[in-house]
Amino acid sequence: MSRQPSSPGAAGPPARERPAPSAAGPPETPSPGEYLRILVVAALLGVPVALAAAAFMSATHGLTTLVWTTVPDNAGWTTPPGWYVLAVPAMAGLLVAAALRLPGHGGEPAVKGIALEPLSPVQLVSALLAALATLGLGLVLGPEAPLTALGLTAGLVAARALRSGASGGQILAIAGAFAAISTVFGGPLPSALLLFELVARSGMVPSAALGSVLLPGLLASGTAALVFTGVDHWPGVAETVLRLPPLPNYPTVRLVDVAWCLLVALVAAVVAAGARAIARKLAERTARISPVVLLCGAGLVVGLLAVGFRAVTSQPVDLVLFSGESALPQVIAETSASVLALLLVVKGAAYALSLGAGFRGGPTFPAVTLGAVTGVLASIVLPGLDLTPAVIAGVAAAASAALGLSFFGALLAALLAGSAAAETIPIAVIASVIGWLAATALQRREARH
Repeated sequence: MSRQPSSPGAAGPPARERPAPSAAGPPETPSPGEYLRILVVAALLGVPVALAAAAFMSATHGLTTLVWTTVPDNAGWTTPPGWYVLAVPAMAGLLVAAALRLPGHGGEPAVKGIALEPLSPVQLVSALLAALATLGLGLVLGPEAPLTALGLTAGLVAARALRSGASGGQILAIAGAFAAISTVFGGPLPSALLLFELVARSGMVPSAALGSVLLPGLLASGTAALVFTGVDHWPGVAETVLRLPPLPNYPTVRLVDVAWCLLVALVAAVVAAGARAIARKLAERTARISPVVLLCGAGLVVGLLAVGFRAVTSQPVDLVLFSGESALPQVIAETSASVLALLLVVKGAAYALSLGAGFRGGPTFPAVTLGAVTGVLASIVLPGLDLTPAVIAGVAAAASAALGLSFFGALLAALLAGSAAAETIPIAVIASVIGWLAATALQRREARH
């Protein structure tokens, strides 16, 4: 299976044939009547997509709880023993390798970012199974990529059921993706901007038609967010939403914070973009290794990193494993600079391994966690730097660098800032641009070498 590297967040051309609504090039603009029907269908599409996303996130949460809480509790362990922490991610590698043998080959490798080509329903099964094993068993990736694949396929199915043309099929597929990831980024706005930048950069839609093509997606994401808000408290439903704990009040922007946040943004960007670059190099150099050997070996090393971190710091392995959003409150509250510095190195390495070895998931959540770790660490070691702007700068830069999407990085950090958003927006914007510049510079350096 090919694992050729690509730019951050880019889907890259698939090695296998996929049912793509726009396979023949940019579609023609739909008629006004057809476009109105697409808007109605997109609004309705948000309902089943939100329910399907909730089901996937609940299944992931259930598997995580079973493996990392129920089994250790029943065995009488206060914390999972070292051999167990090594075995579970290695088992994830075995399960992902099995999913890669199914039709669809598990979807796009995580190192290629968030793919925008829809899978058929049969192919989607392998992608969701691979992502379920990856996320539930502790590898360091997020849920946004499999949810995007789910939404794209749902839109494709809707287009086929309604016998929409190429233009309608493409628009509805993108609308499904909007709807799916709105459930993990806290609402329609950050998810809409994420997809907007991805679609605009991919060139799959002419720039003059971007507004009309993406408007149904914005509508679908609003419907999906509304439905998800209604069902996220149902028994058995578990949400995976990227959010920060409440940050300290930050009444006004201070010049010293702006100055220090330039450094914070640069470090966070280098960590996130550097992990992506290492992952691409790893994927390139291990392309001929058996997926079973590579995935199981990488899972074993990720587990070893978590065990080593626990042995040195007495902190739980959860800080190293998983996508990181559930550990953000503990990260923000951490006061030990040595613990945070080691976590930055260890989780960054686990992130690069999870990406480069071929596990399935998204790159955004772990990058945001690494950005938050950088910000908290900087607020401890840099004199006069407040925690709130440091964390926002780190999050914005890391998100922007991981995906190569500067607008999304700035908006995501601003929304995560909560009550401090108005004061930290300038810092988020500057940090996001720094993140994009760092990622671009690393890409160009890779290209030269």
